[in-house]
Amino acid sequence: MIKNFKFQIKNYNNGQVAIIVLLVSAVMLTMGLSMSKRTTVETKIDINDELLKKAFNAAESGVDFYLGTGGIGYSSPDKVSTADINVTQISVGTTRIDFGEYVPKGDTEFFWLVDHDTDGNIGTDYYTGASVDICGVGFTGSATIDYFYKNGVNFGLKRRLANFNTEAVGGCVTVATSQINSPLLLTVTPVVDGGKFYALGLPGTSFSSQGTDIASIGKAGGVEAAAGATRVEKRIVIRKRYSVPSFLLTGVVAEGSVLSD
Repeated sequence: MIKNFKFQIKNYNNGQVAIIVLLVSAVMLTMGLSMSKRTTVETKIDINDELLKKAFNAAESGVDFYLGTGGIGYSSPDKVSTADINVTQISVGTTRIDFGEYVPKGDTEFFWLVDHDTDGNIGTDYYTGASVDICGVGFTGSATIDYFYKNGVNFGLKRRLANFNTEAVGGCVTVATSQINSPLLLTVTPVVDGGKFYALGLPGTSFSSQGTDIASIGKAGGVEAAAGATRVEKRIVIRKRYSVPSFLLTGVVAEGSVLSD
């Protein structure tokens, strides 16, 4: 009887040891799997960060490639990353030019009323309306509005100080654009407080392009999107507006009228 009892105790102790071993093994296995998963996630994050850098560099290189060659497909020298470039004209063929940019006091916003050639020089396709509205987005301060035009071979400037609080109708001030002279450019410079502005043409008219938006999508990793491949894309947009010739820019800051060719 005593012998039997000792045997039962021994079996009971063996059972406890087995359970403890199983519990310890389960905990260690869980910790091991957790650490393995964490290492895998951290490795994937590191890879994605590296691919994002490569995609961003490819997008930037794509813009430089387009500006230098006019090409719209870029591939890095090591063939690891590529970029697709999409170029769109800004506000072309519309009756509204709205860059959506805040103009600080003393700075100037420009609205072209004439087209440009492929080299960025002033063309001969002029705005045909008798007027253009310069509109402020909630702007109630004063602004200098300059209208540049061409008369034969000579250039001219008409300037006015507009009080948007008293003169604006629906937030807009109307500027006459003579059809006898060839309209070139409208500029608006807020005096005391900054604001946002847009140009609004007459119904049935349209504005020429104000420049180009160059969108470059850089791609790195599984460029061909193979099954299971990691692919990262980064998009950047560069706005390249037509610049104002220095002789016209002088007129913006001049106190009186300007200009002859």
